[in-house]
Amino acid sequence: MQATTNSAQSFIADDARIFEQYSQDGVVCLRNVLNESWLNRLKEGTSDAIEQGSPHHFRFGTPNEPGFFFGDVMLWQRWPSFCEFAFEGPLAKLAGQLMNSQSVTFYHDFLLVKDAGSSKPTPWHQDQSYWCVGGDQALTIWAPLDAVSSANTLEFVRGSHRWNTLYAAVPFADESAFDGSRDGRPVIPDITQCCSDEDIVSWSLQPGDCLAFHARTLHRAPGNPLPHPRRVLSTCWAGDDAHYIEIASDLAPPIKGDGLLPGAPLACTTFPRIF
Repeated sequence: MQATTNSAQSFIADDARIFEQYSQDGVVCLRNVLNESWLNRLKEGTSDAIEQGSPHHFRFGTPNEPGFFFGDVMLWQRWPSFCEFAFEGPLAKLAGQLMNSQSVTFYHDFLLVKDAGSSKPTPWHQDQSYWCVGGDQALTIWAPLDAVSSANTLEFVRGSHRWNTLYAAVPFADESAFDGSRDGRPVIPDITQCCSDEDIVSWSLQPGDCLAFHARTLHRAPGNPLPHPRRVLSTCWAGDDAHYIEIASDLAPPIKGDGLLPGAPLACTTFPRIF
C-alpha cells in the first residue's frame, strides 16, 4: 500500500486548525516544535540509554542483516535529560491543548531506535491497546531526532481513533514473548482490505518536528533502509478523563501505578501530573 502525504503546519500555540485536524484525523504533523537545545540534550541522553538499557528494553535483529531495532521505556526515571524534557519541555502544554484537557499526566516515554539497514517493521497497532489507561483523552507525541523520509516514517489510518474499537495488542517482532491476546479484544483488520490509499497518511520530518496522534489511531512503520539511524522519542500523555484499568494481557510498558484502583485517576508517583 502506498501511503499518501498530508500537509503539515508550523506549530502555533492555540491554533484552532491544529485541534480540528487532530480531532478529525486522529493525527497531526507539527513543524519546529523542539528547539536545537532540547534536541542536543535528547541526542546525548539517547546514546547513554542505548548503551545502558533498562530491564524492560528490547533489541531485535535479523540474522545476517545489518542494524537492530531497539526500544526502552521510562527513561525519565533514570536520565536527567529525559526527566527535564518531560517536566520542562513544550510537549505537556501541546498535549493538553490537543486533548482539550485542563490537566496533563505524563504516562511514560518510549525510545525507539531503528539502526541503519534494519529490516524490522513496526506492525499496525494502537498505543492504547498496550496501556492500563481507559478514557478518550490520551495521546502520543512522536519526536524524531534524525531526518525521517517516506522510507522510514510512520503511516496512519486517518480517522481510525473514531472507530470506537480497541484492538488486541500485537508483539513488535516474532521473537518477542509479548502476549496481548488475553482480554479477548478483536484482532486488527487487514488494513489493505478495509482502507484505501487515501485513508493512509504519512509525513517526512526533520528533527524538531513532531507527530501527535490519538492513542487509538492505528499506525505502523517500515524498517529503516537508510544509511543512518532513525532515533525517536515518543512521549505518552493523558488528560482529565484518563483512568486506571486492569487488563489481563501483557502491558507495555510493563509498569502499573502506585496502588491505583480501577476507575481511579491515573496520576500518581509513577505517572506524574505535570499540570
